[in-house]
Amino acid sequence: MKNSLRRVLVCEYVTGGALCNGPLPPDLMADANAMVAALVGDLIALDGIHVMLCRDERLPPPSFPAERVALFPVAPGEDAEARWRAAAALCDVVWPIAPESDGLLASVADLFRSTGRPVVACAPDAIALASSKAATAARLAAHGIEAIPSVPFGAPPPPAARHVVKPDDGAGCVDTFIVDDIAAWTPPHAGRWIVQPLVEGEACSLSMLVDNAGGVRLLGCNRQKVERGNGRFAFHGVEVGVMEHRRAAWEPLARAIAAAIPGLRGYVAVDLIDRPEAPEPNGPVVVEVNPRLSVGYAGLSRVLGWNPAGDILALFDATSPEPGVGSPWPWPSSGQPSSGPWL
Repeated sequence: MKNSLRRVLVCEYVTGGALCNGPLPPDLMADANAMVAALVGDLIALDGIHVMLCRDERLPPPSFPAERVALFPVAPGEDAEARWRAAAALCDVVWPIAPESDGLLASVADLFRSTGRPVVACAPDAIALASSKAATAARLAAHGIEAIPSVPFGAPPPPAARHVVKPDDGAGCVDTFIVDDIAAWTPPHAGRWIVQPLVEGEACSLSMLVDNAGGVRLLGCNRQKVERGNGRFAFHGVEVGVMEHRRAAWEPLARAIAAAIPGLRGYVAVDLIDRPEAPEPNGPVVVEVNPRLSVGYAGLSRVLGWNPAGDILALFDATSPEPGVGSPWPWPSSGQPSSGPWL
């Protein structure tokens, strides 16, 4: 193991100062804080890693050890992007977290790439494709992967008794409506809306690690806590690892998705509807692909019994102090065999 200290900048969009000149969205804070806590906790558990964390100055400071985590505040009235560039200049590698909505993930990743620092993010083409649910569904279907058909609102809808309408680049079930009469429905605001058939089944997700050569390690088989009420869906988090009994069915799906979307790299989350009782080919159906850290990362290292952060970091930072640089690695950073081999 190398002895050099590596400085990793963690910049989560909601808590990291992007909204410093406007209100903070209370409905997104819990998930944002959960991802930050999980990622920073895993990073500082690695030898040779020091974290700098971008933080909206209005938020209370997180409870990380000061000798391992330095806060980089962004205050109201400041230019968040300028502050982020200044923070990146002090670090060796950048790990951004942002939603795909409105092109935010793509723009944040591009901003940090422009600093010349290694960025823990999927390739721009993969982010662009996965940021559109309709484009993702079309790509997956073209590769023989079952995904929920998605058409632009206003086009002839897919045949179904009930439909789901959502933003094409939405996240976290925000503005996701269940519609009985699609012809009479009106969007609540402007945007790129898509229409899908309502698919019954269990809301789940998988967490996977994709290496530089497209090799896949299925990390977590998860259940999502999604509720229906008042004609819409609501997302209430993820139960990490509770769907491990579905690993054999989901491993081929994880491998096929990585092959269908070149440029996926590092941690990738896939939302799906699981239908274990349905006959083939009506097994799991993909809802969307998230080319970034997701809420499913929170608690993942505890469920796995090893720390995936070092393996992810080593994909993007050739000078990472963690062993196993190169791809794929036979073992996780702990030196112990993982529960899920490279597929």
